[in-house]
Amino acid sequence: MRFATLLWCVLLAPSVQALEAYSCRNGFFPAFAGQVRHAEITADAGERVHFRDDAAGCPDNASCVQKAYLIDGDRLLLGKQTAGWACVWYFAEKREFVGWLPARNLTVDPPPPKPTADDWTGRWEPITGGNTIAIAKPSPDEPLAVEGQAIWQGGLNGFGERVVHLGAFSGRAWPAGDLLQVAEGDGDYDCSVTLQYVTGNLVVTDNSHCGGMNVRFDDVYRKTP
Repeated sequence: MRFATLLWCVLLAPSVQALEAYSCRNGFFPAFAGQVRHAEITADAGERVHFRDDAAGCPDNASCVQKAYLIDGDRLLLGKQTAGWACVWYFAEKREFVGWLPARNLTVDPPPPKPTADDWTGRWEPITGGNTIAIAKPSPDEPLAVEGQAIWQGGLNGFGERVVHLGAFSGRAWPAGDLLQVAEGDGDYDCSVTLQYVTGNLVVTDNSHCGGMNVRFDDVYRKTP
């Protein structure tokens, strides 16, 4: 009996770990860069598919259900699916919504064609905040040129001044399918940024070495007009 109990715990452990608390929210979602897919909500007429929180005990408990919801046909970004749940990112008009949804209500798009240079190039910004990423194609025979600027604003210091930390990166690289990786060196503390193009979105994550304290490029960006 003791062996059976231990075996059950071992089999159960991956699911428990996969639904670890606080693993499906705005700041964490960009870490899925490289595996994000586009998907669509599938629901009955009039059905509301509510987001669920990622706090302890979620997303299963009824207390995890949020007011925000999606309906049939809504398009979103899928970060991962596990244990019957999907971690998703949805763009509304003025903000994004991130959380767990039932995986049964999602239809994942088939793999899209490889993004072109025109898909990559342009100026990219998140829906909020002051970060920017600019991607250019100097010539058909050269890799993409990428430059990023990031800012983090904290509270007031002892002199009543706003605490502001800045970050930046630049480099050139060739895309590998829908992924673009830009590194400013080979060292563990050199800035490294991973960008994934997903149907008009740019999912970006860095290695925390691209600027001052709390400065991150981690976000989902959209191309500006």
